[in-house]
Amino acid sequence: MLDLSYFQNQNSNVQGFFNGGTWQTWIKPRGAKLVNIICQGSGAGGGGGLQSASTPKGGGGGGGSGATARLTIDANLLPNILYILPGIGGSGGLGGTTATAGTSGQNSFVTLIPDTTSVSNIVVRSGIAPVATGGGGGTTAAGSTGIGETASTIANNIFANLGIYIFQIGNNSNSASTVNGGIGSPINFIVAAGGGGGTGNGGSGNATTTTGVFPGITTTPVNTNGQNGAIYYKPILMLYGGGGGGGSTAGNGGNGGNGAPGTGGGGGGASTNTGVNAGNGGRGGDGFVIITTSL
Repeated sequence: MLDLSYFQNQNSNVQGFFNGGTWQTWIKPRGAKLVNIICQGSGAGGGGGLQSASTPKGGGGGGGSGATARLTIDANLLPNILYILPGIGGSGGLGGTTATAGTSGQNSFVTLIPDTTSVSNIVVRSGIAPVATGGGGGTTAAGSTGIGETASTIANNIFANLGIYIFQIGNNSNSASTVNGGIGSPINFIVAAGGGGGTGNGGSGNATTTTGVFPGITTTPVNTNGQNGAIYYKPILMLYGGGGGGGSTAGNGGNGGNGAPGTGGGGGGASTNTGVNAGNGGRGGDGFVIITTSL
């Protein structure tokens, strides 16, 4: 869960909506002047790793992250009540002799009424089809890349014509490497995708490299579970995807880590040993909406 006190000051009202798949309501605060909306789609699940005594074999690919839509608009142009529907994160794929892919994420919505079927009801939509896709299950090659949610468009956010808007695509993951787990894609200044799982040849799970001010996440050791996604607040809000599980030549492959809100789950690590299990993919993080009102 995000700590929204980081956004709060005496002249603003901040409300966060994180319960994926459930309609929630925002009520315009008294004295509202300007409203800023961050609408984040959910991430996809990571793929499961392959379990096989033969070589080569691959870990699962990481899940893609959700897209981000932001709108700043005069409060007088909005109704007194808005309806919020954060997307549900995709589940991770299962590791095994036939590894399965992670499931896709979902769009998140801010609407005039609790209905998403008509564009005239939509104030902000995180993205458009296709949504974030899950990482592929491992085969004799690495699991395929999870693709980020497609950026929204003005045609799907007609209220954006009345304000200032930014639409950002979700990030793709990397597939698992033939030696080590894949590295999660660079963040889009809010969310990152999941990392790929390690191979059954003993490769380690994914790491996220340091890029500028953004911190890195350490590599997952062989035969261990990937780290769950991380939330950072400084220097800006940053959400990291789940780490890939470490591969193994002697025991179970590591499970992929679960993604932070809006990010992809990590891919499961592969295993070469018979009688043991390859790692499962991590779950993608639910979408969310944060509405900040200047008073």
